[in-house]
Amino acid sequence: PAFDYLAWHEAASCAVQIELRDYADILEFQREYILGKNSYRIDFLVIKKLSAQPIPKNIARDFVSFNIFEIKGMHSSLTVRSYYKTIGYAGLLIDQASGLEQYTSLDVHLSFLTLSYPRKLIKHLQKERHLMVANSSPGIYDVYNETFKTQFIVTRRLPPEENLYLRCLTNNLTDATLICRLSEDYTRHKDQDVYTKYLHQITTANIKVERGSDMVCEGLFNLFGTSSEEIIARAKEESDAYYLPKLNELTAFNNQLAASNNQLTSEINYLKALLAQNDIP
Repeated sequence: PAFDYLAWHEAASCAVQIELRDYADILEFQREYILGKNSYRIDFLVIKKLSAQPIPKNIARDFVSFNIFEIKGMHSSLTVRSYYKTIGYAGLLIDQASGLEQYTSLDVHLSFLTLSYPRKLIKHLQKERHLMVANSSPGIYDVYNETFKTQFIVTRRLPPEENLYLRCLTNNLTDATLICRLSEDYTRHKDQDVYTKYLHQITTANIKVERGSDMVCEGLFNLFGTSSEEIIARAKEESDAYYLPKLNELTAFNNQLAASNNQLTSEINYLKALLAQNDIP
């Protein structure tokens, strides 16, 4: 099965939440946050309840009150368009959040989560905007003098000892050391829903389809007490649960349409017979 847009976003959101688990008491996590009455959605929003309290974590050290995550899929790159779209969303969020308390650009932080280094975008920011982009720590790139505090998080460059779940966010998870570490940590937290969702998406993502059959790194699944066959069966079950009602509804509509056509044909034939019977051309 393809690791589609929604699956990737859910896995990435779960990974960020897990990475910040030690600070969950001062953070609120909201996936697919809707901006007002518009169809605009923030991929993942992290609200920091105590804005002055520092978070000594590489991906969150500059967090403020509202922390927006723009998540790019493994097969999509971070473009200039998506960058400025997110800046626009940040402005809308300030307007929406401001009530009794007035918020400014200082209260919003932007994180762009991507698998690959956004070379073209960074070149644009440096050449056209004259902004400085610096590698503050492995996998983290800060943008200076932007309207909002901004960082790029390149997951494949993150240190696994600090960002295990983000580093394992891939459809090619074959590193035995990372798999073992992931297994050990998951075993301690498998009763928590966010870990289960993450694992389900990661295992689904690592199913490969070759020569018409499903192939997978079975070691990954065996560590979690499952198998590729179980994952495939579960994916099929979830797919059936979503599509079968729609197919049944479509079939019922088609049957209704066919019955209406038959009735209309019968009425037309009856009218023709009456016209012929009365010699009406």
